[in-house]
Amino acid sequence: MVASTITPTAYAKVILHAAKFPSLSVFGVLLGSDSAHITDAVPIMHDFVALTSFLEAALEQTKIHAARTQTRIVGIYVANQLLEDVSVSPLAAKLGLEVDKLAGGNSVLLVIDNARLLEGQSELALLTFKETNGSWKSVANGITLTGDVYGTYKKLSKCIELNQQMSIYDFGNHLDDASRDWLRNPEVENAFEKA
Repeated sequence: MVASTITPTAYAKVILHAAKFPSLSVFGVLLGSDSAHITDAVPIMHDFVALTSFLEAALEQTKIHAARTQTRIVGIYVANQLLEDVSVSPLAAKLGLEVDKLAGGNSVLLVIDNARLLEGQSELALLTFKETNGSWKSVANGITLTGDVYGTYKKLSKCIELNQQMSIYDFGNHLDDASRDWLRNPEVENAFEKA
């Protein structure tokens, strides 16, 4: 399998989404040209417990957004509720398979390694899984960051220091306040670029 790459901005959105809800599970969709090139992340929900019409609506809107931005859905990311848990939960596996169908197969599932986040940013805090015969298998060294790795870690640390994770919105936040742009999260993109 070819290792996936993720852009600094997409990585920042994934990590900031998890940082906003440190005691809850989070779920989002990855966009790109294919699963080897992840260029954006769309936060979908926090504290998810089941597949619902809520999720279907979010995925449909994300699919439309992807078409408008000339990308496509290429996978998902999840952060588990418990700090040490880096497994693919049954619900995450099911969500991943649903998204894999939308992606036409060959999608990627990223699990945020919360403990690695606490250790500092010497390596990506993401574990990569690929679908094989209906289950998700771990892929060693399955993802790398494009661009300046040290600069990305420094900017991300600054964003967290400035509490910018509170400015990232998922579909659930959007339902509370429709003015929140959960598909693009421009406030977070701008804060990350300026950090």
